[in-house]
Amino acid sequence: MFTGFEDETDSEREARLETEVVLDETSKTFVNVLIDRLMNVCEQMSGHKFYEYQKPFARRIFESLIIDDGATVTALFARQSGKTETVANVVATAMVMLPRLAKIFPDLLGKYDEGVWVGAFAPVDEQADNLHGRIVARLTSDSAQKIFADPEINEKLEGKGRVVLLKNCGSLARKTTCHPRATIEGRTYHIILLDEAQFADSYVINKSVAPMGAATNATMVFTGTPTYNKNVFYNEIQTNKRNALKAGGRQNHFEIDWRMAGKEQPMYHKKISKEMLRLGEDSDEFKLSYRIKWLLDKGMFTSSERLDALEDRSMQSVVHAWHKTPVVAGIDCGRKQDRTIVTVVFVDWDNPDPFGFYHHHVLNWLDLEGMDWEEQYHRIVEFLSNYNVWKIGIDIGGLGDVVAQRLRIMMPHVEIEELGSALTDQTVRWKHLKQLLDRGQISWPAGAKVRRLKVYRRFRQEMEDLEIVFKGPNVFAEAPKESDAHDDYPDSLSMACVLTVGGDDSVEEAEMYDNILYRREPRH
Repeated sequence: MFTGFEDETDSEREARLETEVVLDETSKTFVNVLIDRLMNVCEQMSGHKFYEYQKPFARRIFESLIIDDGATVTALFARQSGKTETVANVVATAMVMLPRLAKIFPDLLGKYDEGVWVGAFAPVDEQADNLHGRIVARLTSDSAQKIFADPEINEKLEGKGRVVLLKNCGSLARKTTCHPRATIEGRTYHIILLDEAQFADSYVINKSVAPMGAATNATMVFTGTPTYNKNVFYNEIQTNKRNALKAGGRQNHFEIDWRMAGKEQPMYHKKISKEMLRLGEDSDEFKLSYRIKWLLDKGMFTSSERLDALEDRSMQSVVHAWHKTPVVAGIDCGRKQDRTIVTVVFVDWDNPDPFGFYHHHVLNWLDLEGMDWEEQYHRIVEFLSNYNVWKIGIDIGGLGDVVAQRLRIMMPHVEIEELGSALTDQTVRWKHLKQLLDRGQISWPAGAKVRRLKVYRRFRQEMEDLEIVFKGPNVFAEAPKESDAHDDYPDSLSMACVLTVGGDDSVEEAEMYDNILYRREPRH
């Protein structure tokens, strides 16, 4: 029997036990029979039978609504393979049938006795209209009208535009954009649908959309195709995949590529085969649309797997002081919405690799948030006094030039390097950091105790979120254009590491010269 996860905290374990839905054999049988009946109604209402690859996805949505597990179900289907159609058919059937079944099985389906409330979301209004329009099309079809005319159903569809309502049972479906600039709070839903989820703003989904299902323990269904960047859709898919591998875990993620869909749809297979010849099987367009491959290597600065490989899990603490060898530091000067981050980096000056790259190891981070700049100066000087700092890199754009001037006065023994903010200057430091990551010439503390630190968690999250941007001949990295996304830690790290470009030739060393005025031989 499944008893828990190794990495659970006490609060997480308590929450899991409160929300986990475990069915006995009798309940499982009953739920499966009920789903079978709903699937039959669904096919009658749509006028088409499900393809075999659509059935597990459709059944899981029905199951989540019936057993009330509040699941987030994700579907990564090839373009035009029927993902939106599946969702529309299931939702339309649920809107009609679950309120009526709630009167028969109040203990199981009682929360739907006043109707099933559906929120259809998409990044832009036109995309939301596609999903919502298909739900309406199912409810207004000739097949649906025949079902509505049955005396036991006796239903009528009202409304148009953004909201449609089943008058007698109270079910409704509302389309809404989840664009970052839209104000959408205030609704309550039993089912939250998100179409084209790969383009959705993570902050909007987590802050504004998901809470609309808090009072009802809503089931959420995210559908879409891959893209170049991680977002809420990618994260939910990964979570579902991990949870499915755990004992007792349900399948909440479904993937169908063009070949799987083509086995049941000969015309579809023929058309996509032509597209493969036109676009090329390895082209980005074909991989994203039909092979359902995430192209994170082209959109993200690095991968979570690469970051895992570079972490030093043996270090159970950051290094609070280091005076043995010269270190470098980078300072990302925070503005109103960002933090000031200082990163101190050890450099193994004595052991460059064959290409002249030195190994870099992050010793510590200083995170200054919500602090007046006059106080920040003193905190930065106090923090860096614990290290033998050779050089500090500061981007002189924005506040950087002022900070550089002030630190020159407060730290006269340290060299302050003013780094340009032009794209050409940023390209140099981001390319260098990318090379260090790819060559395995950078690391940082990541023991169990370190991973609990706020500075480590922020560093790791910002590194994982970092996106690569190409502008003409220039390449640089930045945080995704989403609320609450930052790149302060990576920027600070890149400024520290670029100081080692060109080697340690500029590190001052004492040199010995012969002096004709001084003789080593003793005088006679």
